Amino acid sequence: MDKLIARSTVSQQFVDLNLFPIQSDDLKISELPLAGIIRVQGRTADVAFRSQVAACLGTDLPASERTSVGTDVRIAWTGPNEYLCFCALSAEEKYLSALTEALAGQFATVTLISDSRVAFLVTGSEAQAFISKGCSIDMHPASFPADRVVVTRFAGLPAMLMHRGGGDYVMYFDIGYVEFVVKWMLDAAEEFLEPAA
Repeated sequence: MDKLIARSTVSQQFVDLNLFPIQSDDLKISELPLAGIIRVQGRTADVAFRSQVAACLGTDLPASERTSVGTDVRIAWTGPNEYLCFCALSAEEKYLSALTEALAGQFATVTLISDSRVAFLVTGSEAQAFISKGCSIDMHPASFPADRVVVTRFAGLPAMLMHRGGGDYVMYFDIGYVEFVVKWMLDAAEEFLEPAA
């Protein structure tokens, strides 16, 4: 299999690269480079399924709307009986093969979806306020603590929102929405970029 070259989806075809990434004292928004994303589906109630995934990835499956972190992977709950495994691009083939082999014969599927998603990192003291403009999730730290993940709608589009901790939020979208999302973010971020009057 040919090695994929890490790429940026956001290009001058979609946006003036002088405007994005967004960098201010209070808000920073940038695209994360392509990384490995593997969808794992199976019966969460099945002990064999849970133990095989944990053995392959080095961490247990997370509870609902949570993530779990291994040495070099992060697993996110994305719905009943469905999880996403995030890893370095260089490790995706290793984990894909291990999971496929371990779950063979079980009621489970393993799918590589790295190329179908685009991810944006949102940080800064205004990150929560910015994200609140696009979705109805309560962003207060008590309601959205570190390692929480939700599948929601952001700017009217299906999205996954993850709080990695330390005020770092990652939003994942289908790659087909990249132009709309970037333009929406540029518009929504204006109030955080303008100097106070």
